[in-house]
Amino acid sequence: MSLVPRVSVQGTWTDNVHSRGGVEKVADFVTSVSPGLRFTAEGDRLKANVDYSLTRLLHARERSLDRNQNALRALGSLEVADNFAFVDFTGNISQQTISAFGTRSGSDVTDNQNRTEAALYRVSPYVRGRFGDWSQYELRYGRTASRTKSSLVAADYDLDDLSLRLASNNQQRVIGWSLDANHQKQDYASGRSYESDRVRAFLTHPFSPQLSISVIPGWESNNYASQDKESHATFGGQVQWALSERTRFSALLEKRFFGRAYNVNFEHRTPRSAWRFSDSRDASSTPSQAGSFSVGTLYDLYFFQFTSLEPDPVRRAQLVNSFLLANGLDGSTSVDLGFLSSSVTLTRRRDASFSLIGLRDTLSFSVSQSETSRLRQVTADTGEDLGSSNYVRQHGLNIVYSRRLTPQSSLSVLGSMTRAAGQQSGAQSSDLRSLNISLSTKLGPHTTGTLGLRRTVSSGSLSSYSESALRGGLSLQF
Repeated sequence: MSLVPRVSVQGTWTDNVHSRGGVEKVADFVTSVSPGLRFTAEGDRLKANVDYSLTRLLHARERSLDRNQNALRALGSLEVADNFAFVDFTGNISQQTISAFGTRSGSDVTDNQNRTEAALYRVSPYVRGRFGDWSQYELRYGRTASRTKSSLVAADYDLDDLSLRLASNNQQRVIGWSLDANHQKQDYASGRSYESDRVRAFLTHPFSPQLSISVIPGWESNNYASQDKESHATFGGQVQWALSERTRFSALLEKRFFGRAYNVNFEHRTPRSAWRFSDSRDASSTPSQAGSFSVGTLYDLYFFQFTSLEPDPVRRAQLVNSFLLANGLDGSTSVDLGFLSSSVTLTRRRDASFSLIGLRDTLSFSVSQSETSRLRQVTADTGEDLGSSNYVRQHGLNIVYSRRLTPQSSLSVLGSMTRAAGQQSGAQSSDLRSLNISLSTKLGPHTTGTLGLRRTVSSGSLSSYSESALRGGLSLQF
């Protein structure tokens, strides 16, 4: 086990600290003090990677804007009984956009009333084993809690889910089989409660060790689109093709209560590059399920690419963190298409990403497109986007380039663009364009200095603004 503390201090001068239109620009100098801690465990029973930081923002002029910001990325697993009982846990705290049509900002340093802190925690104990030589099983319970600090949308929820999976042991039979059963109950702070039950059977024929095709009959019952639970038969098929250890393709198509559901994934990696693509349409009871496969953050992209270098996920997390620090990159960089919701939604999402690591240059490209609509008629004003619009369409693009100038210094450039539109396109729209240029250099064995420029332009139906900022900072890792 290892425990690595750190602290960073950053100063930012901005010509528009409020990040909102309709008011005169107010320049300010913002000091950020961020102590952090990284815990890593690689034992036989406990494997964990937990990274937490607390940032205190101090304003030279607008003292009323002083505040704290938490950030957490946690992932781990505990083996309670030898090869039988386990507990998985995850945690995430980050800044979240409240409304897709509201003001988006290029930094969490500036004051933005359309941003809030969102926390998601999940604990999942489970047992697994075998029934003789003919099948294996996994019984799992999960408890998820989501909390935000926003008073505009009642998006907090608690989710309990129970699942059972049975599968045949020998997957090389003419017909392999598995049975998945799942029950979920979700309670939103808005007072809405959702329940669902689902059973699916997978009948799989392996044409080869790399290629298999499945037929998926099933049944589901839920109250996603009605006041009371309704039952429906489901039917679908799946193709899984592992072209090699580094290249995989899968496609699933089902007929469900809302119509057609599908999930297409493709991923390919080499020692120097990684490609990912997904296209999905499905019902989503939680914001994190909006497209069950997502390119995620820059950290997630390199975490996937480094699979060949380090198969163990805990050690790989350390490798990715070291790589991001050495190249002056922010692992939380992502295409931000999120917004708060307090209901079950129907989401269509496409994601594509590419990363390339050279001897001195690193390039990553991410693009996303989504359309989210409601499954159930909203009868009251909940304050969320889908309370005033039948759908939300979003597009996003990130391009990150980094170059190692010397063994100690690197230059990085980040360009991003997001766009959102609703049913009333003229009255429900938002656009953001941002450019960040930063220079980082290693000043000592444990000290890194950074200097950066930022330019942000936002326009939309609610407000428009522009901002220019200069920042510099020091980071010390003990």
